Amino acid sequence: MTIATPGFLQALIYQAVLIAHLFSFAFAIVLVAKADLAMLSGAYHAGRRNLTSDARNTAFWLAMLWISGLALIGMGIGFAPAAIMANGKVFAKVTVVAILTLNGLFLHFYAFPFFAGSRGTITNFQILVCSVSGAVSSVSWLFASLFGVARKVAPFMTYQNFMSVYLICLAGGLAIALTFARPFIRRNFTAAA
Repeated sequence: MTIATPGFLQALIYQAVLIAHLFSFAFAIVLVAKADLAMLSGAYHAGRRNLTSDARNTAFWLAMLWISGLALIGMGIGFAPAAIMANGKVFAKVTVVAILTLNGLFLHFYAFPFFAGSRGTITNFQILVCSVSGAVSSVSWLFASLFGVARKVAPFMTYQNFMSVYLICLAGGLAIALTFARPFIRRNFTAAA
């Protein structure tokens, strides 16, 4: 096979998009981890870190992940709903990324204003909502990445299997957030107020 064959060019384009997807994920996950730590430590609330800039950068990398991810789906199995739903791994990843995106919008428009606000108080309900949203974000980012690299186990799992594992871990993430993160946030906001 020569380098100029259409098959090689398609493989090269696919590989380039995959690398762009991986780099986008790497930048996004580092930014999300730093943002989570800033929220937990009260750095946004105290003005030590810029939430607006972090939110804008995270949205950019999430958009890059959507674009490159959809390109990979299109080059792999196509966009026919039946083909996507028949592939448990792809359908689960799209579902989790959709949850992640909706939760990100909720965080941006509802939770972030509390963290970036003045040194005023935050209610227990707001801390609860922020803790739950943070758990959904953390677990969803983790599982979007795990589903993305699940090539070896994918043939043995259905969509329901993938989502069952996700929901079990989400329940664990919520328990951790409510048990540990919520009191931690409350202490930091009390100290910052």
